[in-house]
Amino acid sequence: MKLKKFFVGMTTAAVMASCMIMNASAVNLLDVVHPDENDKTMNDAYYGIGAMPFFMSQKWAWNQGEWAGINDEGVIKIEYSIGEPMADTTLSGKGTLGDMGVMVLNMPKDNYPYDVLITDAKFVAEDGTVTELPSVNGITSATEDPEGGFRIHIRPTDEVDEATGDVKKKACPEVAGWEEEGKFNGGVLSMTINFKDAKPAAAEPEKEPEKEPEKEPEKEPEKEPEKQPEKTPDSQKTGVAADLMLAGMAIAGAGIIASKKKN
Repeated sequence: MKLKKFFVGMTTAAVMASCMIMNASAVNLLDVVHPDENDKTMNDAYYGIGAMPFFMSQKWAWNQGEWAGINDEGVIKIEYSIGEPMADTTLSGKGTLGDMGVMVLNMPKDNYPYDVLITDAKFVAEDGTVTELPSVNGITSATEDPEGGFRIHIRPTDEVDEATGDVKKKACPEVAGWEEEGKFNGGVLSMTINFKDAKPAAAEPEKEPEKEPEKEPEKEPEKEPEKQPEKTPDSQKTGVAADLMLAGMAIAGAGIIASKKKN
């Protein structure tokens, strides 16, 4: 048996959105309905819940597996064998995948969506090749399908509404290319669907808007210090005073001479 495994690297957001639309307001199924030997209505409602696997090739003929009921612990285990004739009625090795998956039915309609934990989702081909299905394991919210119940679709291509162009069912990247002839020739689809231990997806804390760094008040341009009038050096002052004194003496002298002449 080959143990070759295929993994597809995806972000958490992409994984959760690959095969299912998410809803953050999901509730735990066992808070709504649960086993109760003293309440026949409640007990019957709980054990009426179960799942049915299905398969269609590119010829779109419907095939379904056996009913798998929910156990006391809120768990449904799926193991669905898809025979080669279902994938290729000619048995010429030209099998294809149209859509395969699981539909969970009879959960109370008024309480959708429900928290769900899916583990060990994989497909083991007839040749032993193991394809892990992280996009299925990434589903955490069981929403109500327009066709009824909660449905997990594993398909290689989107289903598109021809009238509106809207995508009705998203493709799962792990099975890309399986719509081509010879890419799918049967095998076993398996997974564990757990409603009891499911927990709501943790909401990412809201980030506070980044504050712009406070701007420092603009500084006023520094004023140039006022220039003090230049002081005349003392030596120059002394020279000027001496000149004035000499000039005064000369005038006085001239006055005396003139006075003598008159006399």
